[in-house]
Amino acid sequence: MTTPPIPPAAAPGAVPPHRTSRVGLVVASVLGGLLLTMLSAVFFLLPGDSTPDTAVGDCVKLTGVEIDLKYEKVSCDGRLHNYTVSKVLGLLDECGDDPDAYATYNNDKGFNGEQLCLIPVFSDGECYDFMLSSHTAENPVVDCGATLAIKVRVLANTADEAACGADPVKALAYREIKTTYCFDLPS
Repeated sequence: MTTPPIPPAAAPGAVPPHRTSRVGLVVASVLGGLLLTMLSAVFFLLPGDSTPDTAVGDCVKLTGVEIDLKYEKVSCDGRLHNYTVSKVLGLLDECGDDPDAYATYNNDKGFNGEQLCLIPVFSDGECYDFMLSSHTAENPVVDCGATLAIKVRVLANTADEAACGADPVKALAYREIKTTYCFDLPS
């Protein structure tokens, strides 16, 4: 009968090599990623409160620069507002045929957010400097003799750019509020 071979004895004081398992590290990483994803989803899906209940026709005072706009729903009486809400849309929708004719405000409601399409409010006979307002929410009123001043004529109860005449610098017609703005150089 043959006897199985006996393995050689380990040298005294020698420690066998330690085998490491990365299974725990992989499981912890996956669980951490899932937890982070779930927390992010909850954060974006919960409704925020940055925009009060908004409806078409509301008057708004929008101030600040384009990266930090301040939105305030105000009374339509007097000259408190500088925009009128024309549409409440999804974040990726277009405001109209000419999206540049509208200012937009996006609320902080994450994936359920809304885009507010805002029509600027101008006063008849006032002059504005649109170069100063290119990155701000407000259109500053300036003296009509100022450099780059543009005079605004407001045509109420019409939404027809042709009503501005043959040579306006620019004309914007808004069917939503039945108003046309004619922009001319001051005389």
